[in-house]
Amino acid sequence: MKRHLNLPLFLFLAAFAILAPGGGLRADSAPLRKYPGDAAPLPGTVDPRYKPSPEALEALKTLPPLPLAAIGVVDTEGGFCTGTMVGPKLVLTAAHCVFNSFGRVRLPKRFLAGHSEDSTLATAKVVEAYLPPGFSPGRFKKTIEIDGLDWALLELDQDISRLTGIVDIAVFDRGQYKRLIGGARGFVQVGYGQEKGDRVTIRAGCGVIEAWDDNTFGHVCGTVHGDSGGPDLVFLDGRWQIIGIESAEVNTDAIEGLDVAVSARAFAGEAARLR
Repeated sequence: MKRHLNLPLFLFLAAFAILAPGGGLRADSAPLRKYPGDAAPLPGTVDPRYKPSPEALEALKTLPPLPLAAIGVVDTEGGFCTGTMVGPKLVLTAAHCVFNSFGRVRLPKRFLAGHSEDSTLATAKVVEAYLPPGFSPGRFKKTIEIDGLDWALLELDQDISRLTGIVDIAVFDRGQYKRLIGGARGFVQVGYGQEKGDRVTIRAGCGVIEAWDDNTFGHVCGTVHGDSGGPDLVFLDGRWQIIGIESAEVNTDAIEGLDVAVSARAFAGEAARLR
């Protein structure tokens, strides 16, 4: 059964590329087939495939600061997810974060922007959720048929963007995702899964393993429970922009437990309309 990721697990910085014997990228004749994934690793488990990327960390130091003030905790019933301010009163997160354990829609309680174990920059109540038609938590867990629908936009009861700022969204095509091979040529993943929602985790140098036509892409950057809805960021046109959000795990013919993100193409239009 595919496992969604809305409770805590482990941290790691990763850069990963599938290499051919000659050292280049593997032939990309067709996307890897994906299948419903297994359960996520146990709390505290570290996958030995994940390695820190000193190159990516050094590259990150040369760029403007990440928009951490706009990223925060989506406080849900019985757990938490990660979300990002993408409009004055608009938070982007994963659709499965808006359902309870019985598969019924249940609005998150609040959004805690710029949250840390010591303080929160701004807090607002969630008053509405916009979900893509056709999303079903039961079907999402058991199949790969609606993976690209795992996104939601949350409306807040007040505008906190003057404190947090707003993160823009960049729509990539498959080729652009596949060029994110890791290291200094990768993306940055941000989420709250590692510290039970008390501390943000930054994973630099993430590389895309595969990009699919259903508005999803896969990587092995170490997504854990609580990171769901967390942004995948690239520095583009002079600012950090969202290219996807963390969603789940799937298996492929080549890799088991591949982290899957929903591509920005899935939600960019609706975010622009509601903003």
